Amino acid sequence: KAALHAREVIKKLMFFSRQAPPRETQVNLNRLVEDGIYLFESRCAKNGIIVTKKLCQDLPSIKADLSQLQQVFTNLVVNALQAMPDEGMLNIETSWDDHHVYLLVQDSGIGMTPETIKQIFLPFFTTKDIKQGTGLGLSVVHGIVQAHGGSIDVESHIGNGARFRIKFPLRKLPLKEKNGP
Repeated sequence: KAALHAREVIKKLMFFSRQAPPRETQVNLNRLVEDGIYLFESRCAKNGIIVTKKLCQDLPSIKADLSQLQQVFTNLVVNALQAMPDEGMLNIETSWDDHHVYLLVQDSGIGMTPETIKQIFLPFFTTKDIKQGTGLGLSVVHGIVQAHGGSIDVESHIGNGARFRIKFPLRKLPLKEKNGP
């Protein structure tokens, strides 16, 4: 168990130091959300967490590394679930405009202070117990989002949950890359 934990920490550190290059394909955030939330449905039901999804029907795909975006989504959902130990609401939304695609992950958990929000993207910063986190999750999320030309906004207040809104540029792969050589 310790070796697997160490392997995950090393993988996150390698990404953080940019030694893991992105493998870009066309990624549909709606499909990523549907596939990703499936992994958490039983845990949510068991903990009394109601999941709502508002996924934009005509959402265009974006140029991105699917496994890295899965990591972003998983980290945000895990953090949200940990912030709601006794019931709650998890809201996930997608939307887009002429230049960007958006992913929103919002919880009704314990929330964060302004001081905590200022530090959440710093490597090794954590508010969790030593056995629950490394402090790399949100710093890796931030790094992945920036590596994809995006940005992440956070809103939170103690007792009122947290809202993470990620903005990705609407870029398409050239036709040659999409269909192969």
